[in-house]
Amino acid sequence: MASELVLVTGGSGHLGHRVLVDALKAGYRVRAAVRSQAKADKILATLSLKNFKSLGRLSFAIVPDMIADGAYDDAVAGTSYIIHVASPIAHTYKEGDDLEAQFIQPAVKGTMNILLAARKTESVKRIVLTSSIVAIVSWKDFVSGSSSTVFNEKSRTPFLPGPYDGVFEAYSAGKVKALNDTEAWVSRENPQFDIVHIFPAFILGQDELVTDVENIIDGTNAKVLTAVTGGQDGPTPSASIHLEHVSLAHVRALDQRILGNQGLILSSGGLHGTVWETQLDIVAQEFGAEVQRGTLPNNGTISTLPIKIDETKSEEILRMKFRTFEEQVKNFVGHYLELKLASA
Repeated sequence: MASELVLVTGGSGHLGHRVLVDALKAGYRVRAAVRSQAKADKILATLSLKNFKSLGRLSFAIVPDMIADGAYDDAVAGTSYIIHVASPIAHTYKEGDDLEAQFIQPAVKGTMNILLAARKTESVKRIVLTSSIVAIVSWKDFVSGSSSTVFNEKSRTPFLPGPYDGVFEAYSAGKVKALNDTEAWVSRENPQFDIVHIFPAFILGQDELVTDVENIIDGTNAKVLTAVTGGQDGPTPSASIHLEHVSLAHVRALDQRILGNQGLILSSGGLHGTVWETQLDIVAQEFGAEVQRGTLPNNGTISTLPIKIDETKSEEILRMKFRTFEEQVKNFVGHYLELKLASA
């Protein structure tokens, strides 16, 4: 029933904020877990919530440290559903940080704290967990490309312990371990709730929480902005997805008509996926005047690593046709231009 209470973690982030808004639009009552009151205030200041007429259905739970024992116990109390988006993100890393402490431990312990809190709360029916395609595509294939293997929602890859060569490898390992440990825990504990894992590709799309050009490059949107603004980016796996559909997938996955204890893979473009180099042609066609003026240099580089993702089943289950790479680029670059022109 749409009026039931949903806990959403990570609501002050790119994806989590959109999930929070879409859950409210779907009629759910939402409790957002945030690290501080300042994060709650930032969420409330966004235009989509300022214009929302039923803010009485939104409340907040302050969770300063998601890996502390019992971190989510109070936040989970009385909920019917949980959407756990909160996760360590690569752009928060600072040189010299311990990669395992920064990425592996929070990904695993944060998820386990959600599971343990939910087991203490008889009202919880389902947990939707934000994972990633990096949790189901082997690291070797992800960084080198694969022309033969087709990955889908049932694909799995073993956890590889460190040391790690870089931030993204550690981030990926954290996603792998969180997924594998969660599935082992559910099989062993047989809780009263079920779980839906969401495996998104690189998420592209307008981030309402970003209000200045300086911060817009944080996160996976950089995969478009770097080349469009004249920078150099390296080979990138051929998998992307629009923010709108990632968010809606999380909310639709609460529907009990969708079977639990399964995964949904979110990536656009079929087996050919995303050809990252085409973003320059898309921008030249859609924003030609800004390219001519030099507002968008549109002369950077990026290349594509082919990996085959089969999202067919997920599109059928979610009753969606994922938006194309062209639509993803237009949405994000349009937002970038709005901010850039506003600051001129």
